[in-house]
Amino acid sequence: MSQQPATSMFLRGPFAPVGREIDAVELQVDGQIPRDLNGTLFRAGPNPQFEPLIPSAHHWFDGDGMVHALTLQEGRASYRNRWVHTAAFLAERRRGTAAYGSFMNGGTPAPRMTGFPPLKNPGNTNVTVFDGRLLVFCEGDLPHSLGVDTLETHGQYDFHGDVSGVITAHFKIDPRNGDMLFFGAMGPSITWYRASNDGRLLESHAFLTGVPCFIHDFAVTEGYAIFFINPSIVDIEGVFEGRPSTIWNPEIRNRIAVMSRDTGKVQWIEQDETFAPSHFLNAHQSGRKIIVDANRAPTFGNRIGQRNPFEVALPWRWEIDLDKESVTSKQMADFNSEFPRHNESFTGRKHRFAYYAATRTGRFCENWLFDHVAKHDLDTGNVEYQNVGAELTSPGEPLFVPRANGKAEDDGWVLSMWWDESRDCSEIVVQDAQDFAARPVARIKLNQRVPMGFHGNWVSAG
Repeated sequence: MSQQPATSMFLRGPFAPVGREIDAVELQVDGQIPRDLNGTLFRAGPNPQFEPLIPSAHHWFDGDGMVHALTLQEGRASYRNRWVHTAAFLAERRRGTAAYGSFMNGGTPAPRMTGFPPLKNPGNTNVTVFDGRLLVFCEGDLPHSLGVDTLETHGQYDFHGDVSGVITAHFKIDPRNGDMLFFGAMGPSITWYRASNDGRLLESHAFLTGVPCFIHDFAVTEGYAIFFINPSIVDIEGVFEGRPSTIWNPEIRNRIAVMSRDTGKVQWIEQDETFAPSHFLNAHQSGRKIIVDANRAPTFGNRIGQRNPFEVALPWRWEIDLDKESVTSKQMADFNSEFPRHNESFTGRKHRFAYYAATRTGRFCENWLFDHVAKHDLDTGNVEYQNVGAELTSPGEPLFVPRANGKAEDDGWVLSMWWDESRDCSEIVVQDAQDFAARPVARIKLNQRVPMGFHGNWVSAG
């Protein structure tokens, strides 16, 4: 039997934690930042403040949340980062050492100590400005509210008292009215929510799924919310005993829940296969058919006696026929990819272009995850790649920012964060989305590394 490494890959290289909270102004820029890029790129990701109890068991998802803010104004760039002061973060800080084990991989029972929440909400997955606050999301609880300018944690946000319990890290913003669309998954049930842009709850619908599966993301059209029920089974009780939280059970078949946003009624679509959806790109309706684009992996979660944190995910499309209660699917491209994003003014409507962190092959990089970002034309199948240069690797989620007064879907900029291994610092790369493979228009150099993170959003100034 092979020996487990002493330290998880998620504590090394681009994933390694950083200890400093800094404010940096007048960052070095190679090239020119477009003058219409005025605003802030907010990113969320994991950054454990203490060495994990079992370093070999540490998972990417486990680290304490840190928010990163890159502000662009009139061609200049500044940067700020702060930890998210969750209840568990503060309890561990008082203790001076880690108290929680790996939520994903187990190995250590949950702490049973006064002043410690039973489970850690790391606040490390997604971030945006909503209702005048900077909200940081993670599946395990309500989001945390931070100061938009200071990044100071003010406590948890409950939509003015209308929402309790866990909610998703993957919300959608309805481009028609600014409403936030989101859900909470707890055990064998899902609760759907819609809140106005001032944080007031407008509606909620709940339904049973039959299994306590891991539902990280979903898709919406103008009339429906779509959830993929899958074999990644969550064992919260097991976490308290030190077992992994998510187990892959291949005996469970995938099902699709199509919920009417108007009535909350759910139509079930059965699938005679098993797979793990990772992140959804977008969805739209065509009559009584729904087209869903997402990334699909063979599995997600631990098997008995085996850790299997990630498998290659590929761009995939499902076409759901509501009248026939059937679904067909097909692979859309053969490159390994994750973190799909699009022009979000097309959320819920027909879209053409997608942007990913990727490799040009059907596998991960030898040492890290990705070495390219990709632009995928879903109408023609054409894929363009950008790898900047040999000195940069490990790009994160690429964000599309529309150009002011832009007309075409891809008229705008793509922002992505990369790792310069030689300096052990990060760079933000700015590309013209319509000339994707060309030399970037700007490379913004940070003076420390941003640990490889998850999701973020661009918030325009004014």
